[in-house]
Amino acid sequence: MAERQEPERNNDPMPRRAWDAPLVGRAAELATLDEAMRAAADGTAAVVLIAGEAGIGKSRLTAEAANRARADGWQVLSGGCLDLAEGSVPYLPLMDALHDLPIDTLSPLLTRWLSGVAEEPSPQHSEDAARGRVYAAYLEVLRASSPNSPLALVVEDVHWADRGTRDLLSYLVRAFTAPTARARVLIILTYRSDDFQRGSPIRRWLGELARRPSVSRVDVAPLGRAEVGQQLNALGTFDSHAAQEIFLHSEGNPFYVEELAALWTTGQPRVPEVVRDAAEVRVASLPADDLDVVRLLAALGRPATFEFIQVLSGRPPTELLGTLRRAVEAGLFTVDAQTAAYRFRHSLLAEAVRSDFLPGERASLHQVIARSLTNDPALSTGPGEVGYHQAVAGDLEAALLSYLEAADAAARIYAFGDAGEFLERALELWSRVTDPVGRSGKSRADLLSGAAEYAALAGEFDRATALAKAALAEPEVAAHPERRAQVWRRIAWYRLMASDGPELFAAYEAAAAALESTPQALGLARLVAEDALARAIWSQGAEALAQAERALSLAEIEGDLGALGLALNARGCVRSATGNSEQAISDFHQALGLARSHGTHQDVARATLNLAFDLVQAGRYEQALALCEIGVDEATSMGLALPYGALCRNTAADALFALGRWPEAASQTEAVLTLTEDGEAARMAKQIQARIAVFGGDPELARRLLSEVPRSGRVRDEPQVVGPAWLTLAELCCWSELFDEGRAAVGAGLELVAGVDAWLTAQLCPVGIRLEADRCLSARRRRARTEESAARRRARELAVTAETVGTREGPIGAWIAQAHAEFVRIAGGETELLEFEMWAAVRDRWRALGHRYDEAYAEVRWSEAKLAAGSRREAEAALRHSASVAQELGAAPLAAFVADVRLRAGLDAAPQPVEDGLTPREREILSFVASGASNRDIAEALFISPKTVSVHISALLRKFGVSGRGDLRTPAALHLPHE
Repeated sequence: MAERQEPERNNDPMPRRAWDAPLVGRAAELATLDEAMRAAADGTAAVVLIAGEAGIGKSRLTAEAANRARADGWQVLSGGCLDLAEGSVPYLPLMDALHDLPIDTLSPLLTRWLSGVAEEPSPQHSEDAARGRVYAAYLEVLRASSPNSPLALVVEDVHWADRGTRDLLSYLVRAFTAPTARARVLIILTYRSDDFQRGSPIRRWLGELARRPSVSRVDVAPLGRAEVGQQLNALGTFDSHAAQEIFLHSEGNPFYVEELAALWTTGQPRVPEVVRDAAEVRVASLPADDLDVVRLLAALGRPATFEFIQVLSGRPPTELLGTLRRAVEAGLFTVDAQTAAYRFRHSLLAEAVRSDFLPGERASLHQVIARSLTNDPALSTGPGEVGYHQAVAGDLEAALLSYLEAADAAARIYAFGDAGEFLERALELWSRVTDPVGRSGKSRADLLSGAAEYAALAGEFDRATALAKAALAEPEVAAHPERRAQVWRRIAWYRLMASDGPELFAAYEAAAAALESTPQALGLARLVAEDALARAIWSQGAEALAQAERALSLAEIEGDLGALGLALNARGCVRSATGNSEQAISDFHQALGLARSHGTHQDVARATLNLAFDLVQAGRYEQALALCEIGVDEATSMGLALPYGALCRNTAADALFALGRWPEAASQTEAVLTLTEDGEAARMAKQIQARIAVFGGDPELARRLLSEVPRSGRVRDEPQVVGPAWLTLAELCCWSELFDEGRAAVGAGLELVAGVDAWLTAQLCPVGIRLEADRCLSARRRRARTEESAARRRARELAVTAETVGTREGPIGAWIAQAHAEFVRIAGGETELLEFEMWAAVRDRWRALGHRYDEAYAEVRWSEAKLAAGSRREAEAALRHSASVAQELGAAPLAAFVADVRLRAGLDAAPQPVEDGLTPREREILSFVASGASNRDIAEALFISPKTVSVHISALLRKFGVSGRGDLRTPAALHLPHE
């Protein structure tokens, strides 16, 4: 290394360090933290993101909050992310945090995880399942540690967080901030807000966290002039001129204030690059022999114990102690009180030292570190760190092997995103290493396929697809049809998880073509069955049925009972989509039996899910709920909590919603969103929550949730998600009389599902006809004859569409009956059936199925028809019952509908005094006349006879002193009684 002459040093004592001084300012920031602590202490978990530029005092603020928490009896767990560049250690800060807990509070699973030992592989312990169990165990240990005293988890510098740490923190934040969650836990995360590139994944991750409920952000701002003065008073004695200069040049950054204060005491108040100047002054105050140690610790990039530094430097203990003492006294190093490790007082100082490395010096330092870590692996944080230092030192062959080892180590602790990144770093070195296959025992295709799997396990399906397609181009894959088919099959799975129908089917076709080019084509039955099942999910009924029948034949030929079960599952989905629930249930039962005896865990989970959903379609809700409970438990134990466990919860939520058990339905969807906020399961959960919000009378919440369920682009090919979203929007428009938007929503939904999905078609039709009927009646009152005619025509078209649904059983049959009853409201002489008879039949269907809300709605419509027929007593009793159900369910729009019918019927009208010469009924009729309504329209709306309307209008003409009906529509006439 380059030698330097020891400079002359200023022997004046250094000023007091800011860390030892009282905290200056930060009253607003501490108030936010105090509020979060109070909420957490009361059982509402909170998350605080502390953001600010480097040196602004995030760590100092966090330490003050932690000290206050400890003083109030809190447990405080803490860890920090390290700037190890490509050698990042998966989960390091969260593992460190657990070391603050007694070892006997940790489950055996967490203990193994902390030691980097994976569970023994087995069908029940898939990689994804094991990760889920570790995350759940981490959540539970925090929750279990908080009942007696609140718990704070502090993770600093998450701008350096590895992928595994981010994923686990996301899981914890989702779990603790779920609406029904109760825990005395506070999570504090700090990060540099000035350290992100545009499009940074960490920046996106932080943005997602910030949008969660119970998450607040504290932006640590620069200190003001007076606060800088207070800081300087704590550091030493500075005159007003010095204080002014330091304030101006530090711009209120506390770390810069401290460094400028130190420079000022040396007589070298240089300011253009304050941190570099400060580092140079502090380094220059050391003897030349001490500089190697400073540079080694800067290159290492993390804290190090005395023993580790001795190994790196080769210094005798006494000599090294002197060096470290001088570095501490110079304000370069500090010693961690808990770990006794030496570190730079601030990461900015380490960065400044690294920026001063000479061209050959950097590689030489990293070579020393790499050699030391290789000789004694216990000194390293893991093979990823070793690989990083080897790569920087230029030892690429060794770095390649270290990165491969790091990928395996990361996968063992379920840090799949990090494992994939290590493999991609190995791929970057591949072409620069002599004989990489011989050295590693792996091919480039192996690395690409492995990185693709890890990317998929981390939820990055587009990245997984790109990596797998790159593997297809490798000679050992391109030349072997079986291997090619295997890769295409994995691509199909990635596209399925990414909700990308066209590429999904293309991948299955490519996989089948590759297999069919082989002499025996073994495994083709399963592949075709998977294709059939995917096509059924995407509502490609005819193609799905053809593929399912082909798969059944191939499975018989191959003797593959597992594939036979999968093909039956696919055929069941097609039958379910056409409304043949009983036939579908038979297929699903057979499929589930074969899956349990000869299939994979995924086959079991799929058959369970599809059977449960079809039981819902058949109206067998209690059976569906019991099966969903089994499905969630089995999927979780088999490592398939995502997606199958989550989808079972959504199916249970559908059943609970239908039965009017809305809080339970919401609880199921919240459990889904604790697991994931992306993908099909999350979109379904949000759609169900939106529907609950619509029926509960919260249209703003419903629209916000629906905005998070895309209805265009790639996911438009996902009918089971997008169709219900259009249905929910149409239902919202019904209650708000948003006729144009509602008509568009129904049209978009039917375009997607009509002819291929009986379940959704049957629901969209009655909603659409209701919208058109309401619009028709509104237009009739306004004498908008063209609009009235168009609405009636559209309602008739929807009634015809409803007739195309093949089945008349279960909920589907009830919806079809309701569609026809809605049409009768405006059909005139087009049907011989009485309206109240039709609504009575609809009401009885819903009552038999246990749909309390739908029964109450039909009962209100029956009451309207009865009132129009003059049966007021029966109608009044029915409306009282409907109002009671609406109140019990929390169905505010339905309750308002009941109140409106009662008001229009005059059922709630007690004798009232005449105001300005008009009775309440006369005022009501006057408003209809002003809107252009005819006597028949008014009679229908108010459930009275046209003759009664004529009597009221004659009275109005007399009272206003006008001769014709048209005069009642003038503003002057309308306001005359009030003047």
